[in-house]
Amino acid sequence: MVELTKEKNLEQGILKSIEKAIANDTGILFSYSFRFEVRDLLPILTHPSDKNTTRIYWEQPSQGFSFAGLGSILEFQSTDIENSEEINNQINNTMEMGISVTDNSLIGPRIIGGFAFNNYKGNDDTWKNFPRKHFLLPECLGTSTDDGTWLTISRIVHPNEKLDTIINELTRTISYYENRLPVTLPPISRVAVDKFRDVPDQQTYNNTIFSVLGNIKPGQLEKVVISRSHHVKVGKDFSVISAMQVLRNAYSNCTSFFFSLPGKGTFFGCTPERLIRLKNGYIQTEALAGTIARGNNMEEDRILGETLLDSHKEREEHNLVREQIIRKLDSIIPNIQFPDSPQILKLKNVQHLQTPISGELENGEQVLDLVERLHPTSAVAGTPTDQAMQVIGEMESHDRGWYSGPIGWINNKGDGEFYVALRSALVKDEEAHVFSGGGIVSESHPDTEWEETELKLQPIISALSGGQI
Repeated sequence: MVELTKEKNLEQGILKSIEKAIANDTGILFSYSFRFEVRDLLPILTHPSDKNTTRIYWEQPSQGFSFAGLGSILEFQSTDIENSEEINNQINNTMEMGISVTDNSLIGPRIIGGFAFNNYKGNDDTWKNFPRKHFLLPECLGTSTDDGTWLTISRIVHPNEKLDTIINELTRTISYYENRLPVTLPPISRVAVDKFRDVPDQQTYNNTIFSVLGNIKPGQLEKVVISRSHHVKVGKDFSVISAMQVLRNAYSNCTSFFFSLPGKGTFFGCTPERLIRLKNGYIQTEALAGTIARGNNMEEDRILGETLLDSHKEREEHNLVREQIIRKLDSIIPNIQFPDSPQILKLKNVQHLQTPISGELENGEQVLDLVERLHPTSAVAGTPTDQAMQVIGEMESHDRGWYSGPIGWINNKGDGEFYVALRSALVKDEEAHVFSGGGIVSESHPDTEWEETELKLQPIISALSGGQI
């Protein structure tokens, strides 16, 4: 148990927070981080009482980085994803004014969240209770890196609060979380996944692709990304913790996440596509488009990879994404860097064309500004974006919700990272709504596109069943 009364830095941080709250006549974010002897954070989220608590999880196994959040002390949400300035300012001001006590400058509070792909106007109520845009700051945040694990407890300090009162409350909060942490994960639950239905069905999907192909014209509309959803019954025994175990074990070079809001649903996934990373003024993003299956053996896999690199259709789709991202960033990154040719990103069941893009940010934009600058990319919408979004609105009857929208985090240093929420599903009312999509260009064929979306569904369908598929 951490003895807070002996922590002089803690007392100084609290007093500074009180002074700042009085000076600004507003509540100030205060966070306290301490080392924590648990390496795997996923068990933090398995306590029975947590089922009615907001839970967040994020893991990048290949980078040795993960975090898990419980509860929330601040929430920022909107029903309109395009009405962003006020929320972005609130988030940035909260972090800039906050006080953090930690022994590691890389550890502290994070605001975590995301938003939907678009402002859907149809009749699909799948995402009815899930906010279109939602960010929150967890009360308890565990962060694990190669250097160790820390627990961060956050609260709002109000003007004229007393030091002793705050320390006593922090002590109770820390004790609450420390005394309920399990040591090991429960076994992966194997559950039946059945009674599925596709929205749209294959024939309707094929008709949609033919209609889109009729709209594609060089120099006018070059690409449209069409998505579909796959609905399955998962029953009351479904465990998102089991799904996370399956995904992180099978897709260590992807980012696994879940965002669980009591009474609203759990959005989870495992995405390979980084939208933006900002650290100390340096930006990293990527173009990820062009897909083919993995081979059954090394030689077949190599041949398929070469086929992907040599495919005119796949390279065209990829280049449209790369060029769009470069255009959107060119004015703020004078020396933008990217290779001439894409590389292959090999996942468990598919291979993608990938071009890393990076450079020094010149104009001081915040990470949320960069997210909105880039979203939606051609990889999830099409080219040109405005025309493609209009076609998507006309052709897709279902609501994508957070699928293919940005999801990620911002820290108190102004850094952050967001991914495109691919390979994902919304689970609510004992049903999972699994999403996938593909880019339609002039050389696309409906049957091939359906097969590609089937491949992209498999990681999540497997995770839903506990890895049985």
